This record gives sequence, structure tokens and C-alpha cells, in this order.
Amino acid sequence: MIMPLRLLAHAAPLAACILLTCSFADRAEAGKNYGCFQVTTPSLNIRERPYSDARVIGTASAGDILEKRKRWCTLRGYWCAVRKGTLEGYADKSFLGTTKCP
Repeated sequence: MIMPLRLLAHAAPLAACILLTCSFADRAEAGKNYGCFQVTTPSLNIRERPYSDARVIGTASAGDILEKRKRWCTLRGYWCAVRKGTLEGYADKSFLGTTKCP
């Protein structure tokens, strides 16, 4: 059966909307797939970029759980991409321990 043109005109935008929603959901779940870190120092700076002189955009305290945003830390392994709530940045790996995600 051939779809009437009116229905076909609505099918493409609807399909695109569904696909976009799925990709956002996949991105939101990515951190849980990569694991979590627990802060092991009294206070940890979360930086905008993976450099010690980068701007501090937030902090985390001992025991806080940070989501891992990427599968691996930087090439030399010193900085890890993390998420704390809606804050996304980089933290020094030497002050993080691996833990299960809540």
C-alpha cells in the first residue's frame, strides 16, 4: 500500500525527532557505562580543560562521586573527564579512586 503524501510529509520529521531523542538518551547514559570515581582528597578542583593552569569551574569534596565522561583519561593519564551533576570538566586522576556508580 502506498502512503498518501500528507502522511509521508509528517513521517520524516517524526522519525528525526525519535532519532534525536534516542541519541540524547544514549549520551546521558554514557557516564554510567564508563564508570564512576570517588574523590579521595578533602577538596578537588574541577577544571575547564585538562591542564593544571586551566580555570577552576567547580569543586568536589572527599567522598563525592563523579561520573566518568569518557572511556579513558588523557593520553598521559593525569586528567579525567568528569561530571558532577550538570557540571562537566576535568579532574586530576591522582585524587580519584574508582568506585561503582550509584
